[in-house]
Amino acid sequence: MGGAEAILAQGGSLDPAFKTIPFDSWVDQGDQAHIRWTARVLPVELSNHQRLQAKIDIQVDGNELARRRGKGHLVTLVQFSDSDNRVYQTHEAIDLQLIKDDIGKSNISYMPAAFVRPGDYRISLAIFATATGEHSAMRLPLHVNPIKNDPLAGASRDLPPVEILKAAQSPDDLFLPNITGRLSLPLETRRPLRVEILVNASPISAGEPSRTEQINNRSLVSLIPALKVISETNVRNGTLNVALLDLTTQHVIFQQDAVHELDWPKLGPSLTEAGPNKIDIHALENRRQNAQFFVSQVRRRIESSAPSAKPDSNSASLPILIVLSGPMAFASGEDLHPIELAGKPDAEVFYFRVHSLPERPPIDPFLQEQRRGRRGPMSQQPGRGPMTEPDDSLERTLKPLQPHLFDVYTPAEFRKALANMLDEISRS
Repeated sequence: MGGAEAILAQGGSLDPAFKTIPFDSWVDQGDQAHIRWTARVLPVELSNHQRLQAKIDIQVDGNELARRRGKGHLVTLVQFSDSDNRVYQTHEAIDLQLIKDDIGKSNISYMPAAFVRPGDYRISLAIFATATGEHSAMRLPLHVNPIKNDPLAGASRDLPPVEILKAAQSPDDLFLPNITGRLSLPLETRRPLRVEILVNASPISAGEPSRTEQINNRSLVSLIPALKVISETNVRNGTLNVALLDLTTQHVIFQQDAVHELDWPKLGPSLTEAGPNKIDIHALENRRQNAQFFVSQVRRRIESSAPSAKPDSNSASLPILIVLSGPMAFASGEDLHPIELAGKPDAEVFYFRVHSLPERPPIDPFLQEQRRGRRGPMSQQPGRGPMTEPDDSLERTLKPLQPHLFDVYTPAEFRKALANMLDEISRS
């Protein structure tokens, strides 16, 4: 493989691009000022995936690209080193033949990110022009504090020190299939459990199918990571089942029983195939029953006759229903009659109502062109006002079940709610 070809090849923890250059020597030499650029480590944050996320803001002067326009590539290389001197590498390359004429008016921002465990790290960075060999490098320290008063203390004990986030297209950017580290979430109970997770993957307004909201709804940015996290729970005395609902079409768009690892190759496409554009005539004629479709799915999963991966233990298993949804509105005249059961069911119901905060600039490892003096992309498209949440109608349909309701606005609030739920279930 030639030098340029190797540089453009993406790697894993060890990136083949690093073998083609004297990366360590460049970093030891420090900034040679061959290329004008800056880099800073941003504050570590808790992500929707319940992982601490480190981000690096790299800004390259657009004039550096302008004067090299049409000549090779400009490559940014990033390396994390942990306290045991293990390295984790990634890179991104800009094809200088494809840049715009006015690139000099803009800066280029590259924001690589990684999930990290608490500890101390060294971040080594280099910028490299393939046509001329010009380069510049630096090293930055990174200290990651543990979560203060962590309600899920010990959850990260089996995680790798560093997992670099790779660029992904929707909906993979919600699930992050390349991130394989699993949280440690043991769940011990005296009584066998049947944990049923219902995810509302509908558009935020199930009564107006003509409006399309992103993939299905913007709450999925939080709901899919939350589903991935909860699915990693080790139910040691029972089973865990998952179903995704599209209330606008009254369909179960994905179902997986006895989950040990979510089947993302099937789940991912189901998200893009669902939604308002898939509504058929039958669904339109019956859209006043969207809420009752949800009620029927809830009833099916909490009744003792609900299917189980272990039919012989079905009668002894305690149903645990976990509902993940954003606030859900229905059309005027919708049947919002609450669920009806013969007596109080022997079941525990937990409702995670995930709220969408005002849109923020995404933190991801994509290259983005930006005007000087502005950090991060615009938070909303020109001509669009801020997106607002609807009033929630699902809570009313669940009221007879006396659900444990968690209103979640931030990853920290979800972490606390998850810990409370696991503690509550463990007493069963």
